[in-house]
Amino acid sequence: MRPWLSAFAVLAATTVLAQHPHLNVPPKGSPDRVQLFGYVTDSLTGKPVYDCLVEYYGRDGQRRSISSVNSDGRYAMFIPARTPFELRVEKENGYFNFQRRVLPIAEGTSQLRMDLVLRPK
Repeated sequence: MRPWLSAFAVLAATTVLAQHPHLNVPPKGSPDRVQLFGYVTDSLTGKPVYDCLVEYYGRDGQRRSISSVNSDGRYAMFIPARTPFELRVEKENGYFNFQRRVLPIAEGTSQLRMDLVLRPK
């Protein structure tokens, strides 16, 4: 095998794995698959906080997924139901870090809105 071809194969496999973190999300249409979404806002002004990340941590304390927050303050990700988890937002620019532990989401829940409010320092 040519060296460039094997390097391409490794790069392609790495790219695919990077797009799918170690979160076992059930397939589309499964009763265990939940679309988690919401807004990240400032507690004083109510305005969107953007340019940050919402991180999903499993019950083992390991980060499993990340969603960027868009200019409207909105985030979204697919997660598995029936397992407790934690959401975190670590924002530099003048906000305290945010953590929220969440109880398991019931099977059959397809969407869950969870708005997050950051407190300025």
